[in-house]
Amino acid sequence: MEQPFHSQRLPQSRLTPAKIAGLVASVALQAGFVFAIISGLAGTLISKIPQELKVAVEQEKITPKPPPPPPPQVDLPPPPVAPPPEINIQTTVTTSPITVSDKPPPPVAPVHTSVTTPVSVGRKHSCTEQYPATALRLGQEGTTLLSFKVTTDGSVSNVTVAKSSGFDALDNAAVSCANRWQYKAASVDGQPVEKDWQANVVWKIPR
Repeated sequence: MEQPFHSQRLPQSRLTPAKIAGLVASVALQAGFVFAIISGLAGTLISKIPQELKVAVEQEKITPKPPPPPPPQVDLPPPPVAPPPEINIQTTVTTSPITVSDKPPPPVAPVHTSVTTPVSVGRKHSCTEQYPATALRLGQEGTTLLSFKVTTDGSVSNVTVAKSSGFDALDNAAVSCANRWQYKAASVDGQPVEKDWQANVVWKIPR
C-alpha cells in the first residue's frame, strides 16, 4: 500500500536589520583582531631581523680567524765563490857582486895663479896680399872663420874652416894664409901649453 505523502513546511528565518548589523559588526571585529595579530607578529619579526643580523655580524667581528703562522725562516747558504786562480810569477834575481875597494880621493886640481892666451907675433895677421885673383876679378868678398891649435912653440896646426865666407876660393886662401901665422904660446903658471884658438880672415877688395 502506498504511504500517504505528507508535506511539511519549515519555519522561515527572518533576518532583521538589527541582526544584519550585529553580524557585520562581529565579522569586522574578528577581522580587526586577526589583522592586529598579524601586524604585531610582522613588526616583531621585522624588528628582530636587524638585531639578529647585527648580532651575527658582531659575533663574526669579535671572533676573527687567527692569522696563519709566519713561514719558518730558512738561512740560505752563501753563494759559492770561486777561489782566485793561483798565479806563480817566477822572478829571477840576479845579484851582482859588490866589490868595495879603498880608493884614494881624486886629486884636487891645482889652483893656477897665472894663465895667458895666445898672442900673435909680428905684424897684424892679414891675408890681403894673398887675395885670390879669381875672387878679385869676380868681386867676391866675405869673412872666413878659422879654427886651429896654437902649439907650445907658437906655431899653428890643424887649421879648419869653422864658418865659410860663401866662396871656396876665399876659404882655401884663408887656410893657406893661417898656416904661416906665428903666436906666443899660451901659458899656465909660466909654462907654455897647447891651446885651441879661432880667428877671422876678412876678405875685402882694396879700393
